[in-house]
Amino acid sequence: MHQRLQPQPIIGCRHFQAMALVPAVALLASCGGMSMMQQQAAAPSAPMVVATAPPTPLPMMALPVEPVAPMLQPTPGIAARERFQVAVNALQQGDSARAEVELKAYLLEVPNSAPARNLLTQIQTPLDMLFPADSFTVQLGQNETLSSLSGIYLGDVLGFYGLARYNGIENPSRVALGQMIRIPRTPSAIAAQAMRASMPAPQASLTQQMTPTMPLVLAPPPQPGAPPRPAPPPARPAPPRDPWVSIRQNVTAGRFEAAIRDAETARVTPDRNQAVILASAYVGNAKATRMTNATQAAAQALRAGQLYLETANRPEDAIEPLELAVMLAPMDNRAQMLLTTAKTRTTDVYYRNGVAAFQRQDLDGAIAAWDKVLALDPNHKNAQLNRAQAIELKQNLQRLR
Repeated sequence: MHQRLQPQPIIGCRHFQAMALVPAVALLASCGGMSMMQQQAAAPSAPMVVATAPPTPLPMMALPVEPVAPMLQPTPGIAARERFQVAVNALQQGDSARAEVELKAYLLEVPNSAPARNLLTQIQTPLDMLFPADSFTVQLGQNETLSSLSGIYLGDVLGFYGLARYNGIENPSRVALGQMIRIPRTPSAIAAQAMRASMPAPQASLTQQMTPTMPLVLAPPPQPGAPPRPAPPPARPAPPRDPWVSIRQNVTAGRFEAAIRDAETARVTPDRNQAVILASAYVGNAKATRMTNATQAAAQALRAGQLYLETANRPEDAIEPLELAVMLAPMDNRAQMLLTTAKTRTTDVYYRNGVAAFQRQDLDGAIAAWDKVLALDPNHKNAQLNRAQAIELKQNLQRLR
């Protein structure tokens, strides 16, 4: 008989926890060897390569395309004067973008236009740099507009757009009777405010002037049987009074303040010749009051220079009053800008006169004209070179004689 083998005690799985520090291979060997799966687990495993499918691309989302507004272009095929009017009309409607395009195109044709540059300044300059923050208010009267208020208080009827911006008005043409308008406290505005405050109030009507003690004269009653009296002919309206008659008389007599009062009361719009008369009144009164009322004198000198420069087209005459305005109000940017414009236009005229005289072989006339250029602009290079050439040529001719 075969000897029955006694089974050997096998270490139970409950002993695994007690042998946590024994290497796993030795432990499994003591349990009677490792299975194939256990051998594979104990052997160092090769890196597994997992086959993955290529990523599926996400569908492209169509982004919304914002429409691009076309760039504004100047109105084609119109003359410079018409283009300027188009720009002014656009500003009256609050369309500053259209006005800016037209004004830039206009300045390519008329580069020395002070009104066009002034309008561009009103469009492009930040509001806090255009006018001072301090202001006073006026009530818009019958037949008054932002343009008329600008002419009275800012000295320029084309300053309406800057005044509209100052008041937060998007469309300058849409203002109402009785509307309160803020006016910036510039020197010219302060002077105009004082001038209007000093004007006498309108005379009362005849009915208001009558008192109970005034005798009332009645026509005698008609006699019985007498023919009816013919109706009196209708009274002819008196012809309108021409304010320029009194303005000229006052300027001739040296009554400059009275001439200014007549012009301000009638709100005249002078032509070129009338602008010269009115400008002389403003500059005359500015010189007379410069020591007693510098603010008013500065504003009136500025108004005189503006009339000479922009309305009468006499830039040389504008230089003296504008220099006075800058001297009395050094921080007035508009006075400085107008003075620069007046000097530039005057030097251009004298320079061209010098060139024309040189071409006529009038050396003395050319030198005299270029001397005037250099008196206004000592750094004018072309005037310096041409003057030196004319002097050298004159000296050579004198040697030949």
